[in-house]
Amino acid sequence: MITEHDKLSDVIGRNIDLLPIIHRLGLSSNIGGRNIGDICSQNAADVNFVLIILNTYSSDNYFPKPDDLELKPLIDFLTQTHTYHKQVTIPRLNGFVQQLKQNMPDEKLLLVIEEYLNQYIKKLIQHIDFEEKDIFPLVNKKKMVDEKPVNIKKLFRQHTNVENEISDLKTIIIRHIPQNANMDLIHDLLHTLAHFEKEQLDHARFEDKILISKLLKLLSN
Repeated sequence: MITEHDKLSDVIGRNIDLLPIIHRLGLSSNIGGRNIGDICSQNAADVNFVLIILNTYSSDNYFPKPDDLELKPLIDFLTQTHTYHKQVTIPRLNGFVQQLKQNMPDEKLLLVIEEYLNQYIKKLIQHIDFEEKDIFPLVNKKKMVDEKPVNIKKLFRQHTNVENEISDLKTIIIRHIPQNANMDLIHDLLHTLAHFEKEQLDHARFEDKILISKLLKLLSN
């Protein structure tokens, strides 16, 4: 378990994939050798929230209870995650595919991968827009309206599709790597997809097990 007494630099050093998470939490600048508690205090960040996020993304065996998290900071973090994937992850994936196409312009597999990725990204952006337009604003509303239960059920169904499709794309690439492929680019593409998949799973867990539970409780009052 990561605690407030751990040095943030050591935590990132053990799992470099936490660096973009730290950035979304507003704690990535001037880390130095300070511990998490001190960094949170100096950045006016909620140390308990930060520890919950870090431990969730660090361990598959850890997950908070709904009462451990407040809605507002959770929604802010989820929105930051959406922004990161739109501005960083998606352009990075597209960039790897375009580089591979330049290296192997006649490789039909890359056309399949590009089409699959484009369809996935289209669905993901629609999913993100749905969450930010129809789900996240519910935190500011106190009364139920007819469409809220429908929207929440829709969110569960979309998560299952989004998660499965990343796994399917990885499998397609791994099973059909061309003989003359640039393996460094293939590795970068697969590593980015694997990291993206892990983040999407954790993101969906926060929404399905924490956000939805708390929203239903809020809206039933």
